[in-house]
Amino acid sequence: MKKLISLIAVILIVCVSFTAVYAAGINSSEASVLGNMRTPANMKGNSVYVPSSYINQAESYFNTIDMTSAQAGKINSIIGQARSFLAGTGKSSIKELNASERKTLMNYASAAAGVLNLSAAAGSDTKNIKIISGNGSAVVDDSTNVIKKTGAEQSALPYIGVSVLACLLTLSAAGVLISGKKSFAYEEEK
Repeated sequence: MKKLISLIAVILIVCVSFTAVYAAGINSSEASVLGNMRTPANMKGNSVYVPSSYINQAESYFNTIDMTSAQAGKINSIIGQARSFLAGTGKSSIKELNASERKTLMNYASAAAGVLNLSAAAGSDTKNIKIISGNGSAVVDDSTNVIKKTGAEQSALPYIGVSVLACLLTLSAAGVLISGKKSFAYEEEK
């Protein structure tokens, strides 16, 4: 009986472990860039943060690539320069920046994007910032939600169905074995 229970437990574990993984994950280089993006700039005593939607979209993109430590180092250096630039403007928020300062900030974004062979674009008022891949698709876009789907939202019903079927087959096979042993034992006693 213990062997039967062990067999059923093993089959259930195998059936449950069939869930597919789609995302590549974040490596340490990508994590350092995301952490640096989350660090605020100090503008005249105010903490100014990169919008979380940008960070989420960048993280989604990072799940599809494998950033090297050299690339991360360059990007983190550019982010640091942009943070220093913002602190040196003497302004208390991004909204207070003049057109020239906004253009300089956009140049930092372009330089950071360029490290990953991406390009940065903005509207005439340097709003609606987009980071664009070589094939023209938006990686970061503040006007729409471009978080890439990784497949995690797929239906679990096929996996559940296979698991239930495997359990039923295992239980029926166990029932045949147990009933076979009883009848065999019964026949021996006669």
